[in-house]
This record gives sequence, C-alpha cells and structure tokens, in this order.
Amino acid sequence: MHETAISIKAPHKYFGDFRALKDINLQVPEKQITVICGPLRSNKSTLIRCINGLESFRSDKLDVLGLSVGDDTKIMDQVRKRVGMVFQSFNLFPHMTILENCVLPQIRARGRDRAAATVEATEQLKKMRVEIHADKYPDQLSGGQQQRVALARALALKLEIMLFDEPTSALDPEMISEVRDVMQDLARADMTIVCVTHEMGFAKAVADWVILMAQGEIVEEGTPEQMFSNPKHQITKEFMAVVNE
Repeated sequence: MHETAISIKAPHKYFGDFRALKDINLQVPEKQITVICGPLRSNKSTLIRCINGLESFRSDKLDVLGLSVGDDTKIMDQVRKRVGMVFQSFNLFPHMTILENCVLPQIRARGRDRAAATVEATEQLKKMRVEIHADKYPDQLSGGQQQRVALARALALKLEIMLFDEPTSALDPEMISEVRDVMQDLARADMTIVCVTHEMGFAKAVADWVILMAQGEIVEEGTPEQMFSNPKHQITKEFMAVVNE
C-alpha cells in the first residue's frame, strides 16, 4: 500500500477573471509515476506549478510530503529541497557552463561540496549523453541537448518528488525512449514522479496512473489500460480517438 505523497483538495487558480483550475481533488501516491494529459489549454502545467508553489492559488488544502504548500517561506524552502521540476523551457542559466548549471543547484539546494557535486553532475550528464558539452554554454546546444541537460540537473539533486513538464517535447524518438527508461528507474528507486505530457505513447509506456484534464478540471483518471482501452467519459474517448489516429 503506497502512502500519499501529494494531496490536493479543491485548488482554484485564476488569471484575472479566467478560472484556470476548478475543484481539483487528487491524491498522488508515493513511489509511482502519475501522468497528466489532455487537450491544449487544459492547464495541466499550471497544476504542477501549483504543487511546487510556483503559482499562487486558492485552496482548501494542498500538501506535499506532509507540508502545506502556501505563503509560508520557511515551509516552501523545505518543499523545494525535496521536490524538483524539469521545465518545458529548460530554464538553464545562460551565463554558466553546462557543468556549472548542474553543479551549482546541488551546492545551493543540497549543501554538497563542489567536488561531490561535480562528480554527481558528470555522472548524470553522461547518463543523458551530453557530457561532451560540459564546458559549453546553453546557447551553444540544440533544444534537445538543453532538455537533456535540464534532466541531468534535476536528477543530480536526488530529490523525493520530480515534476516533469513535457520532458520529451524537444527530443528525438531514441531519446524519448531513454527518458522513459530514466523515469522508470527513478520510480523503482522510490522516487515519486508527476509528468505532464502530450506524447501518449510515452504516457502509456511509463505511467502507473493516468489523469486526463480538460478546461482546468480532472475529467477521468485510471490505469493506463483503462484510460487507453476503455475510457468512460466522452471527453476522454474523443481525446484518445484523436491521439490514437
């Protein structure tokens, strides 16, 4: 029986008068891969940014690893030391080398000494097959290479929960397969993963649990077998029919 890593009860998120999230009630079990999918403008990325406190929200409750996500800066510091995120836009520091991009977060967030952080960063860059670019700067790399660096940087932190926002969006098919293998290895190593993706083949391959969102709400959730082979909700049926064409 898995404990709950993330508990979300009815967050409401507005951008001006636009209501982006509506009555989300979700329990994310620890040590599993939960995939969030859905059509454009379903605000999937907004939801996971709320989990990490990167978006403010109104909520009855949003707990991560037993810590209440909100305005308390001390608690949020604790959350961010245990929860990492790989952004769709990479968010690499342009003035730092690839190696330093992976070393500095370990020093700042985990308190590692530089030598140990460098060893860990090199190992993860090698795993993502970008170690030969360690001395380059982000603008010297392709989008796919930058995405792999962002993955390496996150993995080097050895966190308890990892949030992925479209981690395969800039990758070729071979690297998508490698990212899938990395995620499955992380789950086997007891990491909790929440992943937003539009790649349904990827979702079907990695997910323990699939959530479909539309217009800021959870429409349906279930096992990959249920969601891909026997969806119940009409929106889910229509979405799966389109992505499976």
